[in-house]
Amino acid sequence: MLVIKRAEQVLGAGFWSPPAGKVESNEDQVEAVIREVAEEVGLTVRPLRCVWQCEADGVGTGYQLYWWLAEVVSGELYLASSEVAEVQWLEPEAFSGLSPTFPKGRQFFDLILPSLPEWERVRSLHR
Repeated sequence: MLVIKRAEQVLGAGFWSPPAGKVESNEDQVEAVIREVAEEVGLTVRPLRCVWQCEADGVGTGYQLYWWLAEVVSGELYLASSEVAEVQWLEPEAFSGLSPTFPKGRQFFDLILPSLPEWERVRSLHR
C-alpha cells in the first residue's frame, strides 16, 4: 500500500495517511481519486471500488472520508512537495509503526483492509 506523510503546509501536516483530498464540484469520487493521486504522487491509478466510509478524525471533523482501493496503471512516483513530505510502500500491518497517524487510518489498515477479498487475493499471489 502507498502512504504519504503530509507536507507542513497542508491540513494534518506531518501525519501519515493514504493519498487523499476533496472531491471538486465538477467531479465524482472516481475522478477525484484519479486526480488526487496524480497530483500528489504522479501516478495514474484505476479506482477499483470504495471499501469504507467514516467521519474524519484529528483534522476537520465533520468531513466524510471515502476509502478507495485503486491499482497503479502508469506513471513514475514523485512527490508534490506542496502536499507530500515523504512516501512509503508498505504492508498494512506496518502502518501502525508509523507516527503520527490518525486513528481512522489505523482502523483501516488494522481491521478493514485485511478483511477485504481484494486484499486476500493480493496476499495469496505473494505467498
